[in-house]
Amino acid sequence: MMDDTRTRLVESALRLLREEGLDAVTLRAVGDLAGLSRTAPYRHFTDKTALLAALAVRVIADLSAHVAAAIAQEADRRDRLRAFYLSYVEYATAHREEYRLVFASEFLAGHHPELEEAIDQVTTALGMAGAGEGPVPKARLMALLSTAHGLAELAVTGQFAHKGIGYGDIVDVLVSTHGD
Repeated sequence: MMDDTRTRLVESALRLLREEGLDAVTLRAVGDLAGLSRTAPYRHFTDKTALLAALAVRVIADLSAHVAAAIAQEADRRDRLRAFYLSYVEYATAHREEYRLVFASEFLAGHHPELEEAIDQVTTALGMAGAGEGPVPKARLMALLSTAHGLAELAVTGQFAHKGIGYGDIVDVLVSTHGD
């Protein structure tokens, strides 16, 4: 029963985030939207940051599924890399508030084990190793995520559009330079 209520609260938080933005996601508003008492969320989350961390875990699962589906369609290593970058940035630009939440400064390393575990699982899942390829080293994975995050940030803030460049053009440069 507790897990069902917690899931309901996280789904209500996601709805608020999508419809009204990050600032609208409060424990009281989430409880109201879930049809629960205003104090119910406090039985599942110690504070708003804990609720947001649980919501970020949910968003990471969506981002991961989106990117993994794009990568899975490609057999060639370069094509998988291109699909990784494009789908990552596509998700970030289509779900700006959700993406902003995942990288909020409230989530300092070491403070939210559930969120860190989700990020580690995504990192492993999106390693992009093809059939017969071994695991991708952690440093390479972090380099890929760092680059994808930078691309997403620049795309979300309109930097590429302002310069008359599509993020796909940048991805093409990255893949041609670092695809092997």
